[in-house]
Amino acid sequence: MDDGINCYVIPKTTGAGRNIFQGGSPLQESLPLLGVQLVLIVAVTRVLYFLLKPFKQPRVGGIILGPSVLSRHPAFKETVFPARGDPVLHTVATFGLMYVIFLIGVRMDPMLVVRSGKKGVIIGLSGFILPLAVTAVGFSGTAMASEPDVTRRSTFLFALATSLSITSFAVLSPILSDLSLLNSDLGRTAMSASMTTDGIAWLIMVGYVLAEAFLVSPVTSLWAFLSVAALAAVILFAVRPVALKVIERTPPGKPVDENCVFFFLLIVLLVGFYSDVIGTNSFHGALMLGLAIPDGPPLGTALGEKIDAMVSGLILPLYYAMTGLSTDVWCLHWGRLQLVVLLGWFGKLVGVMAPSLYLEIPLRDAVSLSLFMNSKGIVEVITFTFFLSNKLIGENTFSVLVCSSVAATAVSVPVAGWLYDPARRYAVYKRRTLQHLKPDAELRILACVHDEAHVPGTLSLLEASHATPQTPIGLYLLQLVEIAGRSAPVFIPHNPRRNASRIGAPGAPSTDFDRIINAFFRHELRHPEGAVSVHPFTTISPYSSMHDEVCRLAVEKRTSLILLHYHKRHLLAGGVHAAVGLRVVNRKVLEVAPCSVAVFVDRNAGCVGLSSFIPGPLHDYSGSSTGTGTRSASRPQFRAAVASLFFGGGDDREAMSYVARMARHPGVTVAIVRFLPARGIKDDPADRRVDNRAIEEVKALAARSRNMQVREELVGDMEKIVEVLRGLDKAGYDLVVVGMRHRWYPVMPANGLSDWSECPELGVIGDLLASSDFDTPYSVIIMKQQDQAGLNAAVPGAQDLWHGAPPPPRTMSTCPSGRAGVRIRNVVIILGKIFTVQTD
Repeated sequence: MDDGINCYVIPKTTGAGRNIFQGGSPLQESLPLLGVQLVLIVAVTRVLYFLLKPFKQPRVGGIILGPSVLSRHPAFKETVFPARGDPVLHTVATFGLMYVIFLIGVRMDPMLVVRSGKKGVIIGLSGFILPLAVTAVGFSGTAMASEPDVTRRSTFLFALATSLSITSFAVLSPILSDLSLLNSDLGRTAMSASMTTDGIAWLIMVGYVLAEAFLVSPVTSLWAFLSVAALAAVILFAVRPVALKVIERTPPGKPVDENCVFFFLLIVLLVGFYSDVIGTNSFHGALMLGLAIPDGPPLGTALGEKIDAMVSGLILPLYYAMTGLSTDVWCLHWGRLQLVVLLGWFGKLVGVMAPSLYLEIPLRDAVSLSLFMNSKGIVEVITFTFFLSNKLIGENTFSVLVCSSVAATAVSVPVAGWLYDPARRYAVYKRRTLQHLKPDAELRILACVHDEAHVPGTLSLLEASHATPQTPIGLYLLQLVEIAGRSAPVFIPHNPRRNASRIGAPGAPSTDFDRIINAFFRHELRHPEGAVSVHPFTTISPYSSMHDEVCRLAVEKRTSLILLHYHKRHLLAGGVHAAVGLRVVNRKVLEVAPCSVAVFVDRNAGCVGLSSFIPGPLHDYSGSSTGTGTRSASRPQFRAAVASLFFGGGDDREAMSYVARMARHPGVTVAIVRFLPARGIKDDPADRRVDNRAIEEVKALAARSRNMQVREELVGDMEKIVEVLRGLDKAGYDLVVVGMRHRWYPVMPANGLSDWSECPELGVIGDLLASSDFDTPYSVIIMKQQDQAGLNAAVPGAQDLWHGAPPPPRTMSTCPSGRAGVRIRNVVIILGKIFTVQTD
């Protein structure tokens, strides 16, 4: 008869105990206790994250709840985090974390290392090897004798040194995303380097599992190797082909079938179970499985939508809380371990900075990169928890490692974010404006489009810009796609020849962007050779950092104009559709653009607006065609009436320069409307002299052209300005171009309209014309000339130059308005705004 008796108390779930009306406590049962723990953990984590976010600090909610602060009081710990609740809390947290790790693998793009070139690989290897050597030496011999709760097996010490030397992609990607640096040059290099160290760390993990198995017997080590190889083979040759087949059978733009999503979520559980059985940890198996699933839509996006809301937002904080409950900062003591961790931090700093400087990365950026690479996060927490649960380290060493990681991240990330300013990359010291562009120089335009609705207006502007072999236009087309289902942003340069060869091929344009590209290639083929050149690109990134890609491409291609579409779209059925993400991109581009910027308000209502002169580009250009990639000898007649509003200043001079180029087009009639201040209103004499010089140049051009005129309007207040703007409807203009910033404050007091502005970044007049209340049928372009801080002082008269040229003589008739009888609606709301403005 067995003398020993093993007792196990089954924890209550709910409904079996006494409730509060019977004198009982619901927290004695597992489910109510888990609910209270969840609410408390999520609330504390969110509040601390909100408070510490401006300081770019890591999430420390778990440490606050642990014995370091709240759980130091016995009553709180016994009530909220009793020992009987630890198994349930740990199980739920580990279950959720497995799906989080799987999602991290899905969103990773291993090809990023290849696309980023050797720079990221070299920095990643150097930033791993040097700190590994330093920490390995620090852990060698009898150096760790002063740490009684650390296993001194050589294999474990090497694994510990490795965990302190890596920089995981899963840690670095959300940090760079929060700082809006994913699209920056430093962000791309950092992510490539982190993925390099991730690959090395995974190989070392496999080696560690095999070494631990070898301590049992060589045969066990062989079986462990075969088990890991079998897992990799099943994932690569069974699961991945199924994922590719699911993506292939999902129609473009349609969601993945729910059964398929459920199938892959179930596979995560099976892989996690198998990984635990063979000793590699369920997290490593989930990561391997995630890497085998193609990132992005449709499958990667669908899996992210299912996992993100519940697991990442609700259950992941549980794992951080479990870490904090095992961390006690009051029990820390200074020993050899802290010194080794500090040396590893400096080793990483030097290991990243040295190759960065060798690769000609600026010193300040190299320091920022090395600090970012010292970031720690969820991967380190998982590793330290694995060591603790397998009794390879004690709670004191665990607390030291966790606190060291938090301290390193708390110092590194804010300093790195403060040092690195991606806008410095976009500072140029040459004029890249339309005003200073020579008449026969190529006009390079970076046109940003979001979807097919932006194509007609962009094509109309290209046609109005009058491209000829003598005055060519180089169009760099950038489609803006919000990132979904992946972590790393993607920049795709398309092959112009391959797309051009597919124009007109049966069934060739299979995606939205294929149709968009082919529409612009059709536009290129409708012009003589050498007049228009189209270079398409795609950026897939978050809106918060998409401006980095726009500005980087503008610097690289030396463009003179960035064309952005207004974030509000006027619908055919009436009403306005607003894309908040596009406004974020527009505002940031306007702040740091390396050249001039134009914001296009396309009021394409079918029979009005500038876009009405481009007939159905997505159908006529991307559909069937008799020829494949051949130039058309005939082009549809293009006619438009354009007005430029000139109040004064660099932005208005830039707008007038663009309109002067349009006046060379035989089908475009142009009117320059200059607003002069009434007597008694003072303006800047220096600006007035520059403006007068520019106007005289335009008048000289108008005297030699039959389709260009200049007229002046005397105004004394905003009411008179609005009256003139309303009169543009009756004149039948299709496009109105105006500058963004005006220094004419006595007539246009910015503070008087700031409370009424929908988009103050467009300026007083630009916001007025773009407003949904100002109901006009013509399209609007608001232009901002390139900012050149210090250039005007260094080059006297830099803004005084005017590169205008008389257009070649031509005979044409004035373009009649195609909008006769269009009803001018009464803009009562706008006038209500204007009447509140106090004038001198």
